[in-house]
Amino acid sequence: MNFEQVIKQSLEQHPHEEVYSILVEDKRVWIKKARATKSSNLHKFYYFLFRLEILLPVEEKTAQEALAFELDKIKQLQSFGINTPQILLETSEYFVLADAGKMVNSYIRKRDITEEKMYYFIDKVVAVLAQIHNNDLYHGGAQFRNFTYLDGQVSVIDLEDSFDQSVELKTLQYRDLFLMLLSLTKTRASFDLDYGKIIESYCELTNNYEFKKRLHNMASKISWVIALSDLKLIQKFMGRDVKGFFKLMKALEQL
Repeated sequence: MNFEQVIKQSLEQHPHEEVYSILVEDKRVWIKKARATKSSNLHKFYYFLFRLEILLPVEEKTAQEALAFELDKIKQLQSFGINTPQILLETSEYFVLADAGKMVNSYIRKRDITEEKMYYFIDKVVAVLAQIHNNDLYHGGAQFRNFTYLDGQVSVIDLEDSFDQSVELKTLQYRDLFLMLLSLTKTRASFDLDYGKIIESYCELTNNYEFKKRLHNMASKISWVIALSDLKLIQKFMGRDVKGFFKLMKALEQL
């Protein structure tokens, strides 16, 4: 069987999986099926209520529209020299990508990770995000799980999300930065992260220093909630991720 036949056979064997990997001639490839993009009504309500950039609803696209958008975005990033997995096969229903390693998230969430290793991966991702923004683009879902690592290089994945054309590019880039920071609150490291250092590194690479002020202002708007998080009674009911969120908010307040 040729490559396309192998993929078609695999699709028949995995009817319910949207994204998965298989080995083809001892090489791992990733198959991604077309899937629609849409924000839930609850998501839209929260955005209407709070008007936070992090809650911006994604643009509604059919499965085929989302797939075509992502393929175009991959090619666009590649044209600027930004690492993405190589496209091996594309159709209107699915596409196949070369393996680009493990999600960065899988490295930074290890309990025994050292500070040196943690900042090695963070610096790599920040540099790629800055490269995206410096080329007047945005990611759309810049959590650490949407970056992969292989042989010293970070690649960008999961690029199907888009937004209403009325939304300014700077707003989408600011949203990217906040999503990246927010995803760091889920690490299991034994040490606290220096969010100020990470933000400063991003600002130096992009010259988007106004983002630092926007992050500070956002945290200031919910300062009363942050203050409540210090109460021992409240802390009893807070899980690890919630505590991590408030650590981030406190750091942003101090910017």
